[in-house]
Amino acid sequence: MIRLCIILIVTLFVTPISASDESLVIYGSRQQALMAPLLQAYQASRGVAVRYVQDKSDTLLQRLAEEGDASPADLLLTADIGVLEAAREMGLLQAKQSQLLSSLIPAEYRDPQGFWYGLSLRARMLLYVPGRIPRFELRDYADLSSSALEGRVCMRDLKHVYNQSLIAALLARWGEKRVRAWLSGVIFNLARPPQGGDRDQVRALAKGECDVAVVNSYYFAMMLDSDNERDREVANRVSRVWPETGVHVNISGGGVTHYSPHPQLAIDFLEFLAGFDSQRLFAELNHEYPVVAGVPVSHTLMRLGAFEADFRPLALIARQREKASKVIHDLSNTD
Repeated sequence: MIRLCIILIVTLFVTPISASDESLVIYGSRQQALMAPLLQAYQASRGVAVRYVQDKSDTLLQRLAEEGDASPADLLLTADIGVLEAAREMGLLQAKQSQLLSSLIPAEYRDPQGFWYGLSLRARMLLYVPGRIPRFELRDYADLSSSALEGRVCMRDLKHVYNQSLIAALLARWGEKRVRAWLSGVIFNLARPPQGGDRDQVRALAKGECDVAVVNSYYFAMMLDSDNERDREVANRVSRVWPETGVHVNISGGGVTHYSPHPQLAIDFLEFLAGFDSQRLFAELNHEYPVVAGVPVSHTLMRLGAFEADFRPLALIARQREKASKVIHDLSNTD
């Protein structure tokens, strides 16, 4: 049996899920607080019943695989390109083209065949404590391996999907030989064993446990905008650097499931999420960058300033993830 650690059915409907029901069924890893307003808006706009099942991404992939053609799921929504590519490779998604989505979402943030579409962006940024490190010593991801930062870098687990995605992006940019040399230097420069989440890296900076950290933009923005006074104070004590050779961005996105009972309805929902109002909600509720041009970012993200994103298609980067995992494994297990 599939072990479901956390199953949350958004309480728009409380009836059991059945593939025969005329409703849109979504499997998603995004939190209810983010998704509920979007689901309610879609239901009000279209008059369509929506059922949302929340769990961890790997559990959802396992569930889809085990359910096979009996799955009631129409759509998979998750928060990393690596997960979407894994779902595609496992045969859990179907190619579904949409003229509207292709016109709204830049090519680098969607699968060329239509297996998945990016819906919002988050950026992998560098943070530092002013006064403890000269600004000129930190300009790009490459600087994390500099001898000037020996014992001064904080990161979460290198095997975490956020860091795997960053290393996959660097493999596409630099090649394996340079990435291995770089990662060896980063590991040597760690102030402590990798631990905690992204927000814990910011807190470690404020405590003086390290001078530089690698963090996703939306975690930092959430701390800047937090109801927790301590988190706001901590976040305001550090400064950010946008890597000058191109910032690695990742997506939250979705794809129509392979055995979707209602594939057109699933595409309609994705098109709804790419609309101006939905994109604005993504930006305001979770401090993620809209994937559609012309939609304003949150005031908190405006404080972080503009950056130039890596131009390489995420589909290309995602296909480096197995190599990235091997590089991390090899170097993390070196005495």
